Amino acid sequence: MTGHSSKKRNALEIVLLAILLLAGYALFQKLTGSRAVLLESNLQSNLACISRYLHAPKVDTVLVGSSIAGRLLPEYFGDQGLEVANLGLNGCGALYGLEVVGMRKDLPKLVLVDTSGLFKQSSRNEATLREAVSSPTFHMGAGFPPFRAENRPLSLLYWWLKKSNDRRDAGRIHHAWIPYQVKTLPYETDHESARWVWIYDPSDWGGAQENASESAIKQTLGNLKARGVDIRLVDIPRAEGWGHPVGGKLRRFSEELGVPLLEPGVGIARTNDTLRFTDGRHLDLPSARSVAQEICQELGNSKK
Repeated sequence: MTGHSSKKRNALEIVLLAILLLAGYALFQKLTGSRAVLLESNLQSNLACISRYLHAPKVDTVLVGSSIAGRLLPEYFGDQGLEVANLGLNGCGALYGLEVVGMRKDLPKLVLVDTSGLFKQSSRNEATLREAVSSPTFHMGAGFPPFRAENRPLSLLYWWLKKSNDRRDAGRIHHAWIPYQVKTLPYETDHESARWVWIYDPSDWGGAQENASESAIKQTLGNLKARGVDIRLVDIPRAEGWGHPVGGKLRRFSEELGVPLLEPGVGIARTNDTLRFTDGRHLDLPSARSVAQEICQELGNSKK
């Protein structure tokens, strides 16, 4: 009996210690406001993005898209006086981000849609996320923040190390695209300046499978517009060819849907011919800050 009682007492002490540690950690986070932004795996990063969006008070502006958009941290927009929730999800397209936006009853006033992967087919990543978001652990995070992905000690440590490395090791430089010659073909559309000439190519539209994704994103954006949400497409610089104005399929999509297209790369290229990218595709943190600043400026200009 003595041994049994001792085991029960030890188990109780372990439980009490765990409760005290969790309570202490929750208090530490509340006082410091510390949380990870970019996490150690795609799944955890995506869960953190979704958690921050669903468990926080309503934000009037939301950015949805792929990991390209994920580099534009909310704090960069905040520096310009614009509060933005970021749903740039690794390995996902804008369509799943819009699905997350629809999980809240209080829709945002403005949705910025990253054009990278805009017509991306549904992936295994999205199926995994749907399952994780419906799990009891994720729902527990609504009432107890330490259970959220962005508040895990390992994630906080990873984010601190990543910020330190990104400040010390700048990404690889890529120069803005500069047009050397404009060719005249049977069908052409001027864009802002005579030096930018775009040729519509029907082959841009792909096959039936791709058209199905285009139809889905068009319907989703149309539904949001019908519910009073302002929509803007955003072409975020992606290394080679950045600064190149958008044409072809994407511009036609924008015009058909009646959704304005923001091109921060074009604006930046007018005054700065270089941006840095960590892996030849994703902006490093200082360049991402510059792009967020340009987006805010374009939004401000469009409202004048």
